Amino acid sequence: MILVNQDEPVHFELEEDFEIEYPKSKYGWATHRIPFTKKQWFYLAVFQGAGNFVLNFFLNLFLTWVMYPKTEGYYISFSSKFTECIFTDIVVTSFVLPFLTNLALSFLCTLDLRKGKVQPIDERWLNHPLFRQIPTGIFWKKVLKRGLYVGIICCFVVSFITLIPIYIATGKDGMLVKWPYCIFKAFFCATYAALISPTIAFILMASFNPRHTFFENHK
Repeated sequence: MILVNQDEPVHFELEEDFEIEYPKSKYGWATHRIPFTKKQWFYLAVFQGAGNFVLNFFLNLFLTWVMYPKTEGYYISFSSKFTECIFTDIVVTSFVLPFLTNLALSFLCTLDLRKGKVQPIDERWLNHPLFRQIPTGIFWKKVLKRGLYVGIICCFVVSFITLIPIYIATGKDGMLVKWPYCIFKAFFCATYAALISPTIAFILMASFNPRHTFFENHK
């Protein structure tokens, strides 16, 4: 038993009295965020980044080989045929790849989070201006909205910075399908996937809530 003098004030220090000191950053949006662990970095950089680079390289090498004629000396022009030209192929791919990647990772990354293969990250990382407007969550309508949002933005940006150098380098004549264009398309998609996959996985890890489901909307 502890005897306390009635005239002596007693102060109880509650948990709220202690402020958690987060790592400081020269960037205002990143000052009070819990940093990534080594496992989280590995998951994003190696599993999502490098893994999707390898997967998309061979997948798109095969798809490009199947889609276009394999005749020796056959050129794919820059824009002469709408359904069979570099311009259309790059624009469509710039939208489809992030859209499908978002659909796949919304399931696969969420499954990894539920199984504990990777831990969620601090949701306050999404306060960055680049991520504030992107729809979060795994409800199917939000997944589709996020896919459209990311796909449309990437379509404009990636198409622009890709098509201009191609046109400067090849002109209207385009490229030989076998093998220059097949190799180019494989590297293009692999690099694209290696950038977009960790980004989408990052959004899913920061917005993860174990109570959310694909078919039930949570506010």
